[in-house]
Amino acid sequence: MEGQKILLQNFNESDAGAVFAYRSLPEVAKYQYWEPITKEEARLFVNDYSHPRFDVSFKWNALAIILKENNELIGDCSLRLVIDKVEVGCIIAPKYQRQGLAKEALGQLINYCFANMAIDEVYGITDSKNTASIRLMESLYMLKVPDFEEKVECKDCLCVEYKYAVKKSDWKRQLGGFDRET
Repeated sequence: MEGQKILLQNFNESDAGAVFAYRSLPEVAKYQYWEPITKEEARLFVNDYSHPRFDVSFKWNALAIILKENNELIGDCSLRLVIDKVEVGCIIAPKYQRQGLAKEALGQLINYCFANMAIDEVYGITDSKNTASIRLMESLYMLKVPDFEEKVECKDCLCVEYKYAVKKSDWKRQLGGFDRET
């Protein structure tokens, strides 16, 4: 998948160092269920996601986000098919945040899902304190699901999670269509 500034592509073995560089940072792991990762965990992450299977329900898949101008891996987008919906997420290295790159990457992923999968909704779940994630989802026409507010324990803290979703018809109306990719 290709956007103006980024590419979404499969991971390869040589990506482990770049994944470690951003996923090992406490500020990146802050709102995640996982802790900052080790070099070995980065290697396993890259290995696990080098051949994504988007058609397998309840299994997370991830794609590398590559900055086109210098071919640098700057983050990852993930998705998992949940029956007839897709849950998505996005992580960008701090150096590349607040530049619209997460919006472009997640927008490409959402567009791919609607164009290529038999689904009617894409959603994301975030900690209620993660204002950057909330702004990102709202910028992609995702609306807060009013009857979803989960209280969960994460990293020994009680958190409240929000769900944001966009329907296929609303996405199509906003963008005027889909770019189908195989």
